[in-house]
Amino acid sequence: MTKTAEMIIEEDIKKVYLGNLNTVEFDLNLPEKGENGSIITWESDNELFLRPDGSVTRPYNGIGDRKVNLHAVFEYDGVVREKTYAVHILEEPKKAAIVKALPLKRSVKKGVLASLPGAVVLLADNGHFFSRHVTWEGGNEQKFDCCGLFRLNGCVKDEDVTAVLDVEVKEICEEEKKDTTPLVRPLDSGETTLLEDSVFYRAMKIAVVYFKSINDDQMLYNFRKAAGIDTFGAAEMDGWDSQECLLRGHTTGHYISALSLCFRETKDRKIYEKLCYMVQELAKCQEVFSNKEGFHDGYLGGYSEEQFDLLEQGERYPKIWAPYYTLHKLLAGMLDAYCFAEIQKALEVAEKAGMWVYNRLSRLTKTECEKMWDTYIAGEYGGMNESFARLYELTKRTEYLETARMFDNDRLFVPMQEKYDVLEGMHANQHIPQIVGCMEMFYATEEKHYYDVAEFFWESVTKYHIFANGGAGDNEMFFEPDGAHSHMTRETSEFCVSYNLLKLTKELFKYCPDVRYMDYYERTMFNHIAAGGDKEPTGETTYFYPLAPGSEKDPKFVNSCCHGTGMESQMKYTESIYFYTEDTLYINLFLNSKTWWEEKDLKVIQCVEKNPGGIHLHFSGSGECCLKIRRPYWCRGEYSVQINNRNAIAKCGSDGYINIQRTRETEDIRIDFSPELRIEMMKDSHDTAVLAYGPYILAALSEKETFLEFDLKGMGPEMGLSAELLDEERLVFRTGKEEGLIWMPLSQIGKEKHHVYWKMK
Repeated sequence: MTKTAEMIIEEDIKKVYLGNLNTVEFDLNLPEKGENGSIITWESDNELFLRPDGSVTRPYNGIGDRKVNLHAVFEYDGVVREKTYAVHILEEPKKAAIVKALPLKRSVKKGVLASLPGAVVLLADNGHFFSRHVTWEGGNEQKFDCCGLFRLNGCVKDEDVTAVLDVEVKEICEEEKKDTTPLVRPLDSGETTLLEDSVFYRAMKIAVVYFKSINDDQMLYNFRKAAGIDTFGAAEMDGWDSQECLLRGHTTGHYISALSLCFRETKDRKIYEKLCYMVQELAKCQEVFSNKEGFHDGYLGGYSEEQFDLLEQGERYPKIWAPYYTLHKLLAGMLDAYCFAEIQKALEVAEKAGMWVYNRLSRLTKTECEKMWDTYIAGEYGGMNESFARLYELTKRTEYLETARMFDNDRLFVPMQEKYDVLEGMHANQHIPQIVGCMEMFYATEEKHYYDVAEFFWESVTKYHIFANGGAGDNEMFFEPDGAHSHMTRETSEFCVSYNLLKLTKELFKYCPDVRYMDYYERTMFNHIAAGGDKEPTGETTYFYPLAPGSEKDPKFVNSCCHGTGMESQMKYTESIYFYTEDTLYINLFLNSKTWWEEKDLKVIQCVEKNPGGIHLHFSGSGECCLKIRRPYWCRGEYSVQINNRNAIAKCGSDGYINIQRTRETEDIRIDFSPELRIEMMKDSHDTAVLAYGPYILAALSEKETFLEFDLKGMGPEMGLSAELLDEERLVFRTGKEEGLIWMPLSQIGKEKHHVYWKMK
């Protein structure tokens, strides 16, 4: 069939790929001609920062990032089409002067090659902390042949300060261990299911419909294309998985994880068949690669091995884009398929790919690896350390544990171990999966420092770097501690960040079942994860949740990273509702759900009233146990309890959980937390706040693009806003008179422009 001019232009438009336009720091390569011959001309609406030739001038630090509309005109044989690209240009990094490098101390064993810290903590003149790589005199891997105390000086990357390391050499020096036996375990292996009539259940069902609509051959296109085998007439992937994108293949890995999780939740046969097909066909691609010139045994990807070669040579983004990140998604998907659906072939594929990584990285030194992992975007490796620790746990092959250690990132891990918050200016989602990996490394090795790193990281982020919806980051980057008030933009709260923070929170809770972990989990799951997905079965997810006044959600179907984590997240709502010990059942999240505790032969049905403060628990079975029911932060410490329709007294422990002893006669427990409208002040601002009700952050519907302002005098007791409840099911409120503002939970908002934060007069 002869292509028309319109068809040629449409193809050329799809073929143009400019990179990740959300975080632009470099000049853009703007083609003047399309692949099929169309002529392209470019215009910028702000040439101060982006010129039509693609050259970029970043804004000075302190004046903020800039969003520029880049306009393209495609012309072919008299036919003209236009497309506008939104380009977000990052301001220059802060130029705080470094005052000094903080000294470090380490103990090593005599006569054994020791890996010295590859980074140091720096103090700036503004009182903030940062980290940089360091090279110690004598090298970062040294053997000390006699016992004693030694002081080494170090050269700090890009800074004119001297680092100091005190090394104590001992005859016996063992890594401090910590028991890896979890204190609590989740009921998350299919025992727990959601019941109908909740935003979470509807989101899960929408996702299932979407998964079933996906063309699996299209998901396999990049791999078959790279392997040079039949693509079975499938259409090319687009967006971040297009042939022009260097991240192609990552969505396929997320898709395999999402199918695995979906099968765990639903036991749907069609989902299982799709999952088996994906694993089997990727295994065929892997086999072809292993026998193809230019590839090594075990490789699996949607492109050649060149990106990995270039990363080792020091190449940067945008010439390469995070090859280990993409590989992690495939490894994670295969391990999920094995663990959740018991597909043996998936483990075999993961093992082969794992040995491919081992053979490549074992040629490199620790310093060479750390240089790669510290490379912005290009060196992003997702949770490779987590996947390799999982591989080791499943197979007990020491090569996998060795490989997991190769992904230790000292620039992040060292300051966390020393308990310094150096997150300012770091790419958020480049680093959170590494910390999730620390928890898996702790579990695999019993080495306490991995746990300490993860614990301090979580404390730092959730205390000093988050917004009211639980999200973190502005335009993908961690901002300064207590700096949220300066970063309420349309590019806040990247979805991937919250997805990974919840993974980390769940793992930490296993070892410290304290209410604060689940308070954060609830806040983020209810107000970001559930709020980020499209309400239709499109698979779309917001990349950023916008917090600037008058913003609207913009779910984008571009196969972005957040599209991938968005698919998975809709199958994870049951994961942290219930935990258990030998004789205790924890009830953490209040969702319409049911679970079965096999060891106690105890069945639980939880129903939540439209008003989220009313929780009804029905029990069946003879199992006796202690119930620990989370007392949420939003009930102000007040609650009432009924057992079998009779008032009862149940005390709350220091861990934040209400304790009830369940006997064989206990069939029903009702708890009322009596939520009220409340104001949550922004921690780092005296006049900025959000309105909340129970676990839900509420937003006001308004197209105004400056902050709404309220005079709180006379607006209710205890600084509370009085409001009329218009819709009990959707929790829609109205403040003021009939012409007043409409407020609703973030998860209920569609395309309406809204305000999350507002100002006090």
